[in-house]
Amino acid sequence: MKNSFKGGEIMADENLTLAQDITENDYPMQHAGEEIDEILSRAGKIHYGTVEYKMTKANPLMQIPLGLTFAPKQVIATLRQTGAPTPYQNYCTHVYVSGTSYYLSVCMGAGATGTVPTGTYYVDYIAIE
Repeated sequence: MKNSFKGGEIMADENLTLAQDITENDYPMQHAGEEIDEILSRAGKIHYGTVEYKMTKANPLMQIPLGLTFAPKQVIATLRQTGAPTPYQNYCTHVYVSGTSYYLSVCMGAGATGTVPTGTYYVDYIAIE
């Protein structure tokens, strides 16, 4: 009996174990992983890291230097804080370059008071050279 997929259940021959069934039928996932590896190998050197930034005075705009020592083709950056802010806050972020320096610009999102509050912020980034 061939393996088949019906109604959300895997129907397998009783001589196959579940591990065998998953391994033998996992080619699409393995192939996708190989494609991702190929894309990353063509992307160039990938840098990543975390920048800690302490905002000591509330300000309408916070500019966090990323400290990159090269001109990246692409930068992906996320902003985070430890703990949960009370009340919940929306932030607007944007990566920009000034001269040869890259920054994450942060302002308050919709419905906010207009100033970025004091505290410790973290920027996690991935930069492709």
